[in-house]
This record gives sequence, C-alpha cells and structure tokens, in this order.
Amino acid sequence: MTVRLPIVVDDHVSLVLADDSVAEAYRDLVLADLDHLRPWEELARPDLTTEDVLTYLTPGLTGWAEGTGVPTAIVLDGAVVGALVARITPATAKAEVGYWLASGAAGRGVMTRAVEALLDALFDDGVFRVELRTAADNLPSRAVAERLGFTLEGTLRQAYPIEGVRHDLCVYARLATDPAR
Repeated sequence: MTVRLPIVVDDHVSLVLADDSVAEAYRDLVLADLDHLRPWEELARPDLTTEDVLTYLTPGLTGWAEGTGVPTAIVLDGAVVGALVARITPATAKAEVGYWLASGAAGRGVMTRAVEALLDALFDDGVFRVELRTAADNLPSRAVAERLGFTLEGTLRQAYPIEGVRHDLCVYARLATDPAR
C-alpha cells in the first residue's frame, strides 16, 4: 500500500507522519488531557514518558515502512492535536483505523474530516474494507463512525480492558462500495 503523506484535509487540518518528531507533542497532549483520554486510550497514564511514546510509535512506523500501516498525527492550525492510524492487511485489502483527539480540538469536526480524508486515501490505494472499533460507551468516537457512514456490525462483549475496566467494543465497517456520507 502506498498512501502518501502528508494529507491536506482542509485549510486548517492535515495528517502528517507520526514519527519520532511528534513524540514530545503526544506526551504533552496526553498528560495535559488525562481525564479526557484515560477512559479510552491505553497511552493515557500519568507516568507517561517520551520513551513510552516512542515505543507506542514504533509499530506504526514499522507498518509504514512495510506498507501495512499509515500512522498519522493530526495537525490543526500548525499544532499536533491527536493521532489517526490505519493498520492494513494488503492480502485482504482490509484496514482498521484507530484515533484519539485532545479535548481542546473536540467538537469542531476535526476527527470526522481527518478520518474521511484517510478513508479516501485508503480506498484510492485499493483498500476495500475499513473497520473501526470503539468502546460502546465512547459516544464521540461512535458518532464519528456513524457520521461517516460506517455500519455497526456487532458488539464484542467486554473485549476492551482499560485500567481494569472491561468495555464492550463496537465493530463498525465501511466498504469502498458503500455510498459516501
């Protein structure tokens, strides 16, 4: 797979490669926004270090080098505000996307526009099916999927443990042949 970065989403939002250069920004964002991110994001913990973030980034960068991943940082008006990653299985033309966004950037359609731009790039690159998995009680994340025309295909009961709490996990999918939103 050969999705090209950066992806310019609009005049305010772009997706750039989430490499070592974003590690400190991610750390600072997560630490400043623990209450918002902690229920949903494994990275969100008070002892987070830059080294931890670099370890978090490594699988995405390996996937990028191998053509099986698209690890991006979401940039809003020049500042990193979140992450959007696609893990790709080329043999089946399937991808799974995951994301998080700082609370200061929430409520402005940033994530919806970013995911839509990445979907377009994935479908243009030959991906046929994109899955999105989110905790059932993460209503903002579910709203992104629903706004973008993903279909809820099922719920995996208590499949997503975060800090000792097991969440049901909703599985959404969108096909390249599905109508655009």
